[in-house]
Amino acid sequence: MTRLSFTLVLGAVVSLSLPAVTQAQSASAFLDQGIRAYSVREYDGGAWLLRRALSVEGAGALNTNDAARGTLYLMAIEVARNQRDSALAAARRLVVLDPRMRPDDQSFSPQVIAVYQEARRSTPSVTIRAPGDTEIKPGSGVFVVRLGSTTAPEVTAVVTGADGRVVRNLYSGTIRDSVDVRWNGLDASGNTPPAGRYSIVVTPAAKDRRGAWTLRLPLEIARPSVDTTPLPPAPPDSLFRPERGDYKSAWQALIPGVVAAGAIIVVPNLVAQGEQASNARLIVGGTVALAGVAAFFSHHPGQRIPANEQYNHTLRETWKRNVAETSRRNADRLRGATLVIRPGAPSLTTTDTP
Repeated sequence: MTRLSFTLVLGAVVSLSLPAVTQAQSASAFLDQGIRAYSVREYDGGAWLLRRALSVEGAGALNTNDAARGTLYLMAIEVARNQRDSALAAARRLVVLDPRMRPDDQSFSPQVIAVYQEARRSTPSVTIRAPGDTEIKPGSGVFVVRLGSTTAPEVTAVVTGADGRVVRNLYSGTIRDSVDVRWNGLDASGNTPPAGRYSIVVTPAAKDRRGAWTLRLPLEIARPSVDTTPLPPAPPDSLFRPERGDYKSAWQALIPGVVAAGAIIVVPNLVAQGEQASNARLIVGGTVALAGVAAFFSHHPGQRIPANEQYNHTLRETWKRNVAETSRRNADRLRGATLVIRPGAPSLTTTDTP
């Protein structure tokens, strides 16, 4: 292994061991090392380094200019490695990333320039440009991408999920020079989609006969957490009052009075046999018995208790109002939450048609 190859491999291993927070620096480092490898004809190591740089996504991804530069050198390396299909694929990607960047004859071989020119002839001249990370409020804010073309193709643009299903239709029509395509962050049903990976996919309209192609802009959507209030719990059974009289409690109120009345009247006779119950004992016993009967009916056995029914109704309605108000406040907080949209590097696939 040459010293340069050893250095490149060592640098790659060290870079891979860095934490995720240094991805942006690592992508740039891979790019610089890959270009340096091309300059000294270390083509295999250079191809690996450039592909590694171009594969970084999210906050650490290369910007559009650096991604185009890396793709240009990757195309040149694949030409040098006699990998024509890979070189043509890289050239087509370069046309999409930055149609203005092209190999010059001072730095690249005629074979590289020829591959690039072939890619320009076979690649639809449709470009897509997106801003950097964008934070929007779904429904009121917009995420804008610009489609450009010099051939006025008829296209459709949609947002798709990771599974390829269409989330929302964005545009259908002709690109004359350029057109801004806007997405308000909602799906076709007017709901905010969950966080995850999505894409803006541009394809030719059915009546466009200039070949089949797909232009794809990957998106990563994040939803910052929103503090919501837990719903109030339902009132416990212990707070509710009985809505009908209870026979059990009525009998429990009656029996002590009856027993006490009997005791007042009967017990003295048992203790002092032959004695006649005095009128006072009969009056007291009868009074106690009547008190027991009154206590029995005070429990309204088997009957509705309107006061308790109204109390329970008020208790339930108060709880329902609190739940509705808490749900409304939580919904307002969720509607006010933002989406963070992070676009990646666009890619183009083509299928030649007769």
